[in-house]
Amino acid sequence: MSSHRIIEFHGIKLCVNEQVYEPADDTELILDMINVSTGEKVIDVGSGTGILGIYTIKRGAKVVFIDINPYAVEATLCSLRINGIDSIKYDIVNCDLLTCLRSFKFDTIVFNPPYLPFEEYDKWIGYSWSGGKDGSEVILRFLKIATARRIYLVFSSLSNEDLILSTIENKGYSVLQKREKVFGYERIVTLELIKYVD
Repeated sequence: MSSHRIIEFHGIKLCVNEQVYEPADDTELILDMINVSTGEKVIDVGSGTGILGIYTIKRGAKVVFIDINPYAVEATLCSLRINGIDSIKYDIVNCDLLTCLRSFKFDTIVFNPPYLPFEEYDKWIGYSWSGGKDGSEVILRFLKIATARRIYLVFSSLSNEDLILSTIENKGYSVLQKREKVFGYERIVTLELIKYVD
């Protein structure tokens, strides 16, 4: 499909190409927050290069990688292979958000979503940053169907932050951790969400 170049990010080798989001500052922020245990079942939504899921596999998780972009699915598989990860530890699915899963019985979801307030879908790479008119459309669609006990999520101050936070609360999640960092004209917000079971 496409040719890849190999980079290293956070100690992990990754396959990247022009149609897949290359890990950046927001990726670093969510990686610094993720904490999983051996045996956890994790979904990496919008996997891109596979960085978040591979990070959790290296900490003992089993992962389902999901991306709407076929070039990202290819890059994720390439990244898994160059890191020597056994295929028993993962599955890869080409679909939109969580819509293709029959079961949502996962412990944790990691998601570095498209969160910029514009729509650009003429190339696959556009799906990695186009969050809709207010930057929150993809995040809200995701939150509507997400059911994991814990979610790690990133968004920007350019998104509709109030709507995102109120939707999180309405879905029964609590913010366990919130970190913010300013990059130029925007503030990146990283959240660890938890849903406590009665």
